[in-house]
Amino acid sequence: MIISNCVINLPPDKTRVFHESHRVLVPGGRFAVTDIVTMRPFTTDEKADVAEWTGCISGAFSREEFVNGLRDAGFKDVEVQITHEVGPDIVSAIVRATA
Repeated sequence: MIISNCVINLPPDKTRVFHESHRVLVPGGRFAVTDIVTMRPFTTDEKADVAEWTGCISGAFSREEFVNGLRDAGFKDVEVQITHEVGPDIVSAIVRATA
């Protein structure tokens, strides 16, 4: 099982994070994280805002990017459960998937 709390939004190469996570799990292994999720894709300018990146905002994936990224890495049963609003167009969510 892989568990994390609000760190997937920090690395710039989330695709690699998802692929490596899938690689280290046995078939049927579980991926479960809480993280910041955007309700819309950010613009290039928003993503480049260093203050927002260090505040764990501009590096966040949208719900669609999370789901597609995990599926592309080989995960199945991908689920994004929104838990609460963090700010405009930004929520906290529990993300689960199975290897």
